[in-house]
Amino acid sequence: MAVTEPWVAWAPPLDPPASGGLAYETAEAIAAAWWHVEPHRAAAEMWTAYAATLPPSASVSSVQTGAQSVVYAPAISGGERGLAIAQADWHRSRCSTFESVPLAAAASRHVPGRRWSALSA
Repeated sequence: MAVTEPWVAWAPPLDPPASGGLAYETAEAIAAAWWHVEPHRAAAEMWTAYAATLPPSASVSSVQTGAQSVVYAPAISGGERGLAIAQADWHRSRCSTFESVPLAAAASRHVPGRRWSALSA
């Protein structure tokens, strides 16, 4: 019996063994970067990468009345891609240390002779 890495249980379908899954090397690199820090972040990144490889489903609806026609698509696509995005969102919601990169304010630059109020007019 082969011993598998613990992150494989949370990963999307992997290629190999499943054809068309997320490349094993890609999943392994994500796990190496995040698994020991935040397992749910690692899983979310893997599922997001997997979703990016899937084609969007054609879930479009249309409504027609005599005078107008409206076509719309749902915010989250359905099918395999929608399920992968939902799985990534679920893992991301369980991240305890999920933080964004701190933003740094640019230094104020004064340009001599320039009236800033004139730029907004």
